[in-house]
Amino acid sequence: MLITTEDTDVFLRSRGMHNPRTRHRELAALCASGDLVRVQRGVYARGGPECCGPDPYLVASHLAPDAVLGLHTALEARGLVAPTTARCVYFTRLASGRPRGGPVWRGMRMHRILHPVALVRAGKKFLETEMVEGQSGVRMRATTIERSFVDLMDRPRLAGDWPAVVQVLDAIGPFDLDRVIHYAGCLGNATTAAIAGWYLERNQERLGVTPAVLCRLEHLRPRGPHYLSRSQRVRGRYIARWNLVVPPSL
Repeated sequence: MLITTEDTDVFLRSRGMHNPRTRHRELAALCASGDLVRVQRGVYARGGPECCGPDPYLVASHLAPDAVLGLHTALEARGLVAPTTARCVYFTRLASGRPRGGPVWRGMRMHRILHPVALVRAGKKFLETEMVEGQSGVRMRATTIERSFVDLMDRPRLAGDWPAVVQVLDAIGPFDLDRVIHYAGCLGNATTAAIAGWYLERNQERLGVTPAVLCRLEHLRPRGPHYLSRSQRVRGRYIARWNLVVPPSL
């Protein structure tokens, strides 16, 4: 179970005791007795054995009012893939200059990243997100499978190296390719669209990819050659259809 300061305020207000000092005193007393554990400022979990507390995905989803579980974390929370890193990644709109590493819960580091700029500018930061049910039955917001697929290609370093990303993607079954193309277009990153096209072309039979789908993504590719691994520009094979330079490991 998770408790926020907002939850505490509602509880105290219902009993006519709402006062910031009262809330602070009550929470401090519960933490001192071990009934609550402070996760971060404004977020508390039930005390007791760690195994009985909320799972890391639920914790991450409550660390900001606009938190959205994303990338491999969204797929893990759905039970589609096994945990691939010791990080829970969630989108939020941060104040500039704040550190992005968050608290650790059950050995998992809470890692916050900004909502994609293109979505924020368009007022669509919750595009391709939905409420999913966690282990405790509590619902939390996560990106859809289609958005997670594209976001992994947009920010691969958050899931490990490229072979690790491909391993995660290979564990996902068929999904809605129209939604993939729509989201890739909204994201507005030509390299990401090309990577999506390259991967889908490699997995046409398994994912039911039609030539029409590949053509639509081809229109979104960059005009000139781009490196698939943008942080490590190593020599590789140039794939003309997608204007991508793919490293030898792939």
